[in-house]
Amino acid sequence: MRRGAIVAAALAAAALLAGCGSREEIRRGGTVIGDTLTVYSSLPDPSSGASRDLVDGEKLALLEAGGRAGAYRINFASLDEAGAEPGEAVAQAATVTRVALKDAQIAAVIGGLRFEAAMASVPLLNAAGILQVSPGAAYAGFTEPVGPGEPERWFPAGRSTFARVIADDRVQAQAMLRAARARRVVVEAEAGPAATALAQELRRAARAEGIRLVEAPEQAGAVLYAGEDAENAAGVASALAREAPEARVVLPDAVTRAGVAGRLEGAARRRVLLMSSAPVPGSTPALRRFEAAFRARFNRSPGPSAAVGHAAMRSVLDAIARAGKQAGDRQAVIDAYFARPSLATLLGSLRFEPSGARVDGRYVAMAPGD
Repeated sequence: MRRGAIVAAALAAAALLAGCGSREEIRRGGTVIGDTLTVYSSLPDPSSGASRDLVDGEKLALLEAGGRAGAYRINFASLDEAGAEPGEAVAQAATVTRVALKDAQIAAVIGGLRFEAAMASVPLLNAAGILQVSPGAAYAGFTEPVGPGEPERWFPAGRSTFARVIADDRVQAQAMLRAARARRVVVEAEAGPAATALAQELRRAARAEGIRLVEAPEQAGAVLYAGEDAENAAGVASALAREAPEARVVLPDAVTRAGVAGRLEGAARRRVLLMSSAPVPGSTPALRRFEAAFRARFNRSPGPSAAVGHAAMRSVLDAIARAGKQAGDRQAVIDAYFARPSLATLLGSLRFEPSGARVDGRYVAMAPGD
């Protein structure tokens, strides 16, 4: 699906929800009656891979908080925002977002992991006045002016209700160029809006740094890949290992999270660097304590994304607690989230611009075996 069609579909869905009188009690926020709130997790395939780690990291943060935030008990619900086929991502994300919005106790959603899913859920949740915290939607247009009318076009309610706990594609593009350590690079992009957006940022960052963009991989010191498809990225890396064996291949966070490391073999595995928005496992005392607690709770070692899920849930619970007795007012939770000066998490200090962009977020580069 072309980016313009995806945008139109997402915004049409938001307009439909905003005009639905049967949900008057939650449109533009509203108030929860009672002492129980629900935090939703909306991720693709939450029972497997990085999404499973994200969900279990969220669960562990809630468990450590005793299932409460301030005076409120917190329910947790996990939804699957992935469509069976890539072209179904927008419709599926819209469907599960509407499921969450039927819950009169909803306080926040941790979700919108992938580009297309976020395109559907961001305007829907904004129209309903619900806080959304994304653990992975790096598209800069949700928080910065990238395309026409952005970021305002994603927020029909007129103000942002969206924050991401990772840095955006502008930061990732700069990190990929640093990892490449090359003066001549090729940008290889999948078809689709997510890849196009990151490829544009890579080319913009390369020009700003005086790095030459070339077309032939054999003439480049590095190939920078833009996309979300782990299988396709692994195929490109394998082909480049044969055709341009001296070129380093840098793969973005989205395919790292999608499990590309397990698809790489031989020469390709030796030439690839993986970008990650997650911290390096075991790199701090806090991470080591978290990993031990995770193993004790779930009887397995956490993947790097578990720390991202933990931080996202902690940030939501902290906002609810900061809202105090007003936390039943959904707008009070949103205000508390954005007004917070900083929060210490496994991702470091979480601070946000008024737009919802994370301040001082970073990406790390690692070899597939790390």
